[in-house]
Amino acid sequence: MESDGPEQPAKHSQTRVSYPIPSQLLRDDEGDFSDDPLDDTGLDLSAIPEDFDKAHGTLSQQGRMEERWRRYCKAKLQEQRADDKWRDPKHALCEASDNDIHWFLGWCLKLHFHQYYKKVTKSKMHDEDSTNVWWGIKFLIMEHGLDMQKGRKVPMYIEDMVPFNETILSTQEKKFWLGFKRIQVCLYNTLGLFTIHQKNALLSLQYKDLQFSLQKDPKGGPPIPLVELTAERVKKFMGSTDLITFPLPEVIYGPSLVFCPHTYLFGMMFHAKAFQHPGLTSMAQLRKLFVRQGCQQMPLCLKHETAGWYIFCETELVKGTPVIQCKKPMPKQKMGRLLVVFSKIHGWLHPLFSHQFRYGGGKILNESEWVSKEQRMLIMKHADHHTFVEHYHPQTVGTDMIQTICSLNPEKELMQAVARQDQWRDQHQPRYLTAEEKKSVESNPELMAAIHKLDTLKAKFSRTRNPSLPAHIHLQEQEVTNTQKQLLRALQKKMQLEFDKKQAFLNIEAQLSGNMVKDSEEEPPSEDTLHPILYKLLQKLLSYPTSDCLEAEWQRRNEAVDFVVLYCDVLEGSPRRGRPKKTQQPMGSSGPDGDSNSKDVHMIRKQPSTYDELLRLTAEHIKKAPKPHACFQCFADRKQPDEVHCRMFYNSGCLTRHFDSHHLEDEQCNWCELSVLHTMHLQRHAKDVHRTHSRLRPPL
Repeated sequence: MESDGPEQPAKHSQTRVSYPIPSQLLRDDEGDFSDDPLDDTGLDLSAIPEDFDKAHGTLSQQGRMEERWRRYCKAKLQEQRADDKWRDPKHALCEASDNDIHWFLGWCLKLHFHQYYKKVTKSKMHDEDSTNVWWGIKFLIMEHGLDMQKGRKVPMYIEDMVPFNETILSTQEKKFWLGFKRIQVCLYNTLGLFTIHQKNALLSLQYKDLQFSLQKDPKGGPPIPLVELTAERVKKFMGSTDLITFPLPEVIYGPSLVFCPHTYLFGMMFHAKAFQHPGLTSMAQLRKLFVRQGCQQMPLCLKHETAGWYIFCETELVKGTPVIQCKKPMPKQKMGRLLVVFSKIHGWLHPLFSHQFRYGGGKILNESEWVSKEQRMLIMKHADHHTFVEHYHPQTVGTDMIQTICSLNPEKELMQAVARQDQWRDQHQPRYLTAEEKKSVESNPELMAAIHKLDTLKAKFSRTRNPSLPAHIHLQEQEVTNTQKQLLRALQKKMQLEFDKKQAFLNIEAQLSGNMVKDSEEEPPSEDTLHPILYKLLQKLLSYPTSDCLEAEWQRRNEAVDFVVLYCDVLEGSPRRGRPKKTQQPMGSSGPDGDSNSKDVHMIRKQPSTYDELLRLTAEHIKKAPKPHACFQCFADRKQPDEVHCRMFYNSGCLTRHFDSHHLEDEQCNWCELSVLHTMHLQRHAKDVHRTHSRLRPPL
């Protein structure tokens, strides 16, 4: 039988050689060995799980691959004259041929297979088999018309990120429960660009990974605030990895406060009251401190109970009130979705993803005269220089070839501008599909086939009442929904790509004919459209240094941090999708309830000119309407944002559902300031006094 592995050198003779035992080891009268541990190491080496200490993403990919292989074996069993090996997925993998693996890849078109193969067969795939499989993969790629090129590596520079953070702060097309979430997204962008960390490392940052201090200025100036960042959960496998600490000193007269990590970090620390000394509550207090003589730094220690808190934590609703869950990290999928939403609002054709920070930052480090190749490899956690060249270096040549070959000074700024993210920015491109465009995908053959299969399953279930069919129906409903969303995304992407070509042609034609219409400039955010604290925060962050005096610059930075602290507690309202509001259809003289207060509801929904007038009309409606459309609890709750105070529901039934889902656990009536002892007391009070009915029966 031939060996699967390479030839091994001839082994030495197994003849056992006896060595004399030293007489010192046979004597019991020398030394005390009572403290030596017993030979009891606990767990056997073979009992350690193979998936021990692997990343969550790796385990999830392996789990999906194992599930697909089991489904493939089940599909093979349904064929005529099926081999018995397909009854056991693990046995089938051990006996699988190159053709079996090729057919499997053609069945699922997924390539995360080598780890699962090694786990089951306890050996790596041979080079000859791997070559044959990859030839089959190449054939499948060409047969299905897939793209063989790698993904785009568009670098992200600070020139792109400063306007992007301004959009995140100023837009009202996307809202959060708390303003704290908006600050978190801005901080994520700044740390991602300045540390070139991966998304998992940033989102797992905790307070214990940050060290704050005041450093003595070597040039003799005032002390410099310093933030040292050490990400522990970086990429690792088979053991620990060397942790890298990024010292981030405050840069006076920096590029912009909008993209200053100290503005957001210190604001979040002061908001959380995280510093150990109770008097350290603002930047103004911190500026008064100095470093003692004979010392280089003065640590600014955090409280011990905040060590496990996450910088990028979750915000959840608890009894209808937004609460910051400091010990619960934000899912990485949520931060990715937020970057996509804000990218569309900003006007980027291709949404931003976190890995682009490593493309632009790595390119700058590679070309910098102050950073060596070894230092760049240490920062980016690369073991080889070829890793950066193959996976991170942008594909667009950033060299001005004409100027360089002609021995002229190359246009570095121009070459960087034509290969960065902002090159594909256009705020006029379409972002939403019309109703007619959405209906156009309903005639797609792929979607029609999925709907036909769903209808067939439902008809079969209505005839047979087979208990196993509802699970298949649920999966098919998900398939129909996913197919429809996929087609809509593809149509939207196609329209955006075609818009650039059509708009360029129209612009050229208009300019050559002299009929070019001047683009209307976007109105800057004002106090009427933004929350007052957010408006003041934008004013402070977008301000420029007006004096060479250091105290004046400190004052500008201190005020920015103070408004960051204030805005963390601002209630923005419910998270709104990144799309404009739908226009309200005018209501007729008779509302859905058919009562006499429909005209009053219509007057309130017409949005009075002043907020005070809106409050007056809403309060009068709650007091006098036989069947109110506004919630008396929300209106009297001072913690709620303005749009929640005066929210008008479609009818009294919608108000009932809102009251049952949000206010049954309230301990008092906010309108009357009356405490209640039981849920039934609140329901009775709401019905008798405020004419708001409740349909739920509380437990006794």
